[in-house]
Amino acid sequence: MLKKLTRRVKTLITKPFKKPKKPPKPPTPAALPPPSPSPSPSPTMSPPPPQLPTKIHPFLFPNVQSTVLPDPSRFFSPNLLSSPLPTNSFFQNFTLKNGDQPEYIHPYLIKSADSSLSISYPSQFLNPSFIYQIFVPDLTVSAADKTGSAHVISSYSDLSVTLDFPSSNLRFFLVRGSPFLTCSVMGNTPISISTVHAILSFSSNSSLTKHTVRLNNGQTWLIYTSSSVSLNHDLSSIGSDGFSGIIRIAVLPGSDPMYESVLDQFSSCYPTSGEAVLTKPFCLEYKWEKKGWGDLLMLAHPLHLDILASDGCDVKVLEDFKYTSVDGELVGVVGDSWVLKPHQVSVTWHSIKGVNEESNAEIRG
Repeated sequence: MLKKLTRRVKTLITKPFKKPKKPPKPPTPAALPPPSPSPSPSPTMSPPPPQLPTKIHPFLFPNVQSTVLPDPSRFFSPNLLSSPLPTNSFFQNFTLKNGDQPEYIHPYLIKSADSSLSISYPSQFLNPSFIYQIFVPDLTVSAADKTGSAHVISSYSDLSVTLDFPSSNLRFFLVRGSPFLTCSVMGNTPISISTVHAILSFSSNSSLTKHTVRLNNGQTWLIYTSSSVSLNHDLSSIGSDGFSGIIRIAVLPGSDPMYESVLDQFSSCYPTSGEAVLTKPFCLEYKWEKKGWGDLLMLAHPLHLDILASDGCDVKVLEDFKYTSVDGELVGVVGDSWVLKPHQVSVTWHSIKGVNEESNAEIRG
């Protein structure tokens, strides 16, 4: 019993004085690579050359072969083919199939076919279901000794298209709203003007720059030339020897002598193109490029007259000078720039309960 107690006391006394175990050695870190020598200073480098801005090209749709319509690009001048061609334009009949369907260039129907251009002051067919204009080639202009190639569209804009007949030395400025058909003749070309009607009378003024043609359908047409030209005629055609210059053709829309007087006054100034531009807030401006001398005479339909601004543009409305059209009466307007200002629409709705004051800042932005 005493031996057991002695061993117990020895154990209790000596146990706290035992040597503690050594902690495990941390792992030896991997040897670091020797520092690399400092790089030698590099020679001074010049800055990179400035980069030119990338030229942005318009997106071109891939060419496809239509099984319904041939490629219309053959009717466009090559310089127009680098940009997208217009679709659903006012002159698209000049580019569909053979390009020989009439197109309405107010106030005339115009048809291009067989190296010639025909003009019609159309009558209208009406019934309860529809209305359409009847094309009759009242006058057809061509080069007397040239045949062959079709027309080429050399330029176009919002309000105009220019048709060239390269083999005939003829260029037609077709501008919407012009009471005249304007033709530029180059190269001392003999001109032929024919009709499907009978010519009842033909006369020229003393300077041979104005010629009057009366047809058996009741129409009277005026032909103006920029220089003297002697015209001969038979029952259905009018011809000239070589001519270079401008020819303008217009129908008399009524029997009042006032019509002829107005056309005489403005026959020397002709438009070559026209654009619709947004130059002022809430306004649309029609601007025409013109040549010749004097003021420009154009025609406005009822909507134009309703919103034609009297301030900010130098125009004069000839209220009694009128042509008929499928869009209503076309009225003469003198001026090469119109400002069209639509009527303001007032806002009539309102909040029944009003707006909370704490929302005012958010609404004002």
